[in-house]
Amino acid sequence: MDVYELVRGPFAWIALAIFALGSLYRIIFLLLRGKKESTPNYSKSAKDAARSVLHGLLPFGSTTMRKQPLFTTVTFLFHLCVIILPIFLLAHIVLWYESWKILWLSLPDMLADAMALWVMLACLYFMGRRLVVPEVRKVSRPGDVVLLIIILLTFLSGFLSHHQWGPYRPILILHVILSEVLLVTLPFSKLGHMLFFYFSRAYMGAEYGKTLKARNW
Repeated sequence: MDVYELVRGPFAWIALAIFALGSLYRIIFLLLRGKKESTPNYSKSAKDAARSVLHGLLPFGSTTMRKQPLFTTVTFLFHLCVIILPIFLLAHIVLWYESWKILWLSLPDMLADAMALWVMLACLYFMGRRLVVPEVRKVSRPGDVVLLIIILLTFLSGFLSHHQWGPYRPILILHVILSEVLLVTLPFSKLGHMLFFYFSRAYMGAEYGKTLKARNW
């Protein structure tokens, strides 16, 4: 078994298992350890919880987003591309078909390239923002920049291997390894916000929706 088959086979299954079990553990831990705070006008409004989640998902849906139009635009498109591109990229769909005989519609190559480039440029924007904006720099940690670098290199290596620019095999292997690193670290790093976003927004909306009528909640 060569290196590519190793990282695509056993290593991929190990990464998926760690991701799935780690995500399940973090979610169960969150639900079991959470506690109700004593707040004035405490409420358990499902409507306020749903509204909070919706405002967090929609671009410019919350007050904070509307105050930062550039950051909101870059962030919203970044997350959209990061989620959609790996699922609907033709090369990834072919791998699913080879393994499981499953097919679905793929993105046009030009659109896929544009989305990959947007993710890479957004990573550079986020890194620059962490270095330049004082309030962001104060709460940034080296690990935050490392995560952005890993995401950047994952999409860069995928972009290069897709177009077969440079040494194809080593770049493809690097792309697979970096993708697996992201999967493994996701439940245990700040990338885990994709798991906890809905819980935190719903909690804030249900808990404070009656007291704070701002669209943030």
